[in-house]
Amino acid sequence: PHSGFFFPENSLYAYSLKDLYSAATGMEIKLPSLEQDPQWEKNIDRTMHRLSLLSSGDFRYLAKIPGRSRENILVVNSEMATLINAQNLQTLWTLNVSHVVREPLLGYYKPDVLGIILESEIGPNRKKV
Repeated sequence: PHSGFFFPENSLYAYSLKDLYSAATGMEIKLPSLEQDPQWEKNIDRTMHRLSLLSSGDFRYLAKIPGRSRENILVVNSEMATLINAQNLQTLWTLNVSHVVREPLLGYYKPDVLGIILESEIGPNRKKV
């Protein structure tokens, strides 16, 4: 991979390996194998290293979700859950969900189909799954 995600304190940051190398060593790297990905570069704020497509913040949960060829990223904030293709940063789906009360649960609830369970509070002593 040419880039990576970091999830400190419910924030989402993205760095290219080239930027990480430069920050760690103080030198520019000139390796063809570490070319910058244009799709990533246009979505990363060069100053704050935040992903512009997720600039709304207020992240409650972040999880890596296995995909067919690569992992995807599940982002849950106070209003919705969004699944993002980690390779090209395209949104795969969104789901309106508020007051999520615990970390999403992953499991094979149907044979060979990975499922994601989100639990939200919809009223006093009432939850929606």
